[in-house]
Amino acid sequence: MMQERSVSGFLAYLVETGRTSVEAASRATAIERESNQPIDIILRELGLLQEVAIATALADYFQVSMAPKIEPADANAPLEAIGVEFAADKAIVPRPVEDGSLVFAMANPLDHFTLDAVDYFFEQPFRLEVVTRSAIEDYFRSRSSDTGSSQEIDDIGVTDVDLQRLQDIARDAPVVKLVSRIIQRSVDEKATDIHVEPGSEVMHIRFRRDGILTAVESVPLSLHAGVISRLKILARLNIAERRLPQDGRVRLPVRGQDIDFRLSVVPTIHGETVVLRILDRETIRLDLGSLGYDQSSSDLIRDIVRRPNGMVLVTGPTGSGKTTTLYSILAELNSPEVKIFTVEDPVEYRLAGITQVQIDPSIGLTFASTLRSVLRQDPDIILVGEIRDRETAEIAVQAALTGHLVLSTLHTNSAVGCFSRLRDMGVEPFLLEATVRGVIGQRLVRRCCDECRGLDNKFGCAACGGTGFKGRQAAFEILTMSQPVRAAVAAKAGTQELEALAKHGGMIPLADHARHLAERGVTTMAEAIRVVELEAR
Repeated sequence: MMQERSVSGFLAYLVETGRTSVEAASRATAIERESNQPIDIILRELGLLQEVAIATALADYFQVSMAPKIEPADANAPLEAIGVEFAADKAIVPRPVEDGSLVFAMANPLDHFTLDAVDYFFEQPFRLEVVTRSAIEDYFRSRSSDTGSSQEIDDIGVTDVDLQRLQDIARDAPVVKLVSRIIQRSVDEKATDIHVEPGSEVMHIRFRRDGILTAVESVPLSLHAGVISRLKILARLNIAERRLPQDGRVRLPVRGQDIDFRLSVVPTIHGETVVLRILDRETIRLDLGSLGYDQSSSDLIRDIVRRPNGMVLVTGPTGSGKTTTLYSILAELNSPEVKIFTVEDPVEYRLAGITQVQIDPSIGLTFASTLRSVLRQDPDIILVGEIRDRETAEIAVQAALTGHLVLSTLHTNSAVGCFSRLRDMGVEPFLLEATVRGVIGQRLVRRCCDECRGLDNKFGCAACGGTGFKGRQAAFEILTMSQPVRAAVAAKAGTQELEALAKHGGMIPLADHARHLAERGVTTMAEAIRVVELEAR
């Protein structure tokens, strides 16, 4: 970018070059300070210079070129990235050039906020050209007409978004340092989520560690807009849109390693709140043993998924490690001899040798439509992130019937609960009996800290941050489809009957496993009760 210039410097330049008088420049300065209007508009409305003369003077002052006429066809990816409303309000348009570099045509290059925003957003050098404001307006008018969206241009300037407040995203060192410090601290403390929550007086920062949300710090509310804008820019989101939820993803270097963050922005009565899910691939070991599955349980799961077709399900609430368990299974199944597809929302872990698809319902790329297409790709194994509706369930069952191994998740409280859930979705019982190979019910309990566990009158140390817990492991139950269980599923048996048959066939219920972990000292009884509904003994 060019050396930063100022409005006062530009007005002095106009006087020095004989383009206006000292008195006129002083009047323009007073109006600019009072109204905060762009200087090109002030000069034009005062009648001091014609619009083309203003643009020419700005180009001379910044020692840059005048932009040629901008055609509607020039609307390209950078424009959509920064947002049409933002670009129109700030009178800036990306202009494609032959060498593929970034060039922006702008009516007011003295608008340092916009230049900083573009610099932040694209994180690569760009060249600036000057263009008249009316040319920018003509461009957006033509673009709107060509795309058949007159509403888009009509709405510009009357949007509810207060674009002026976006100036908080300018490169302010405290904001940049705060965001960097929060992200680094979250990784150091092995958090899974960062919550940035505006309140009526302060902004709260909370981390989710080992499944528990804890307050980290509170910062002045004045930093809220800057922090949110900084995070949006990092995730390539529309910084001008503050009325609608947005989702994004970014990979950042932290402590010498690249870490993926999934960003969710939601507007609230106090302003936008952000949650960042930390997807630290370096700290996730995708194997069943690291999740807490012992050798016999791991062997049982391997026996279930070794079959070439059928459906294997993992059940549990949000945050119970279902996806990590499925990925651990995939990691063992992955080989050059098999074709593996995953259909997810979103893709949480990226695995070499596996074809992964992230759905996007906004463009019609749903679980069901993607599954249909995947079945034409000659897959051996398909992971479906979640079975949410009847259509997805029916296609998954059909895939399992036609020679594919299908892995997926369901939100149910127990392994046997998956059958009533799928029946409620419209899947026939005889199809469930024919396709389901096994079901894993799972929760995550916090592990007692190895450093302070067992010490007299001590619970919590520096290693575990005073909580007494460090890390998590699975409490689980594994349902195998014995002949009695299959017959009961086909006969629409209830949950209690299926549970009894499963236990008779050797299944250790999830509650019993959680209690066993507490009795062994892996976790505490209070933690087991918190996570799993334990019955009194």
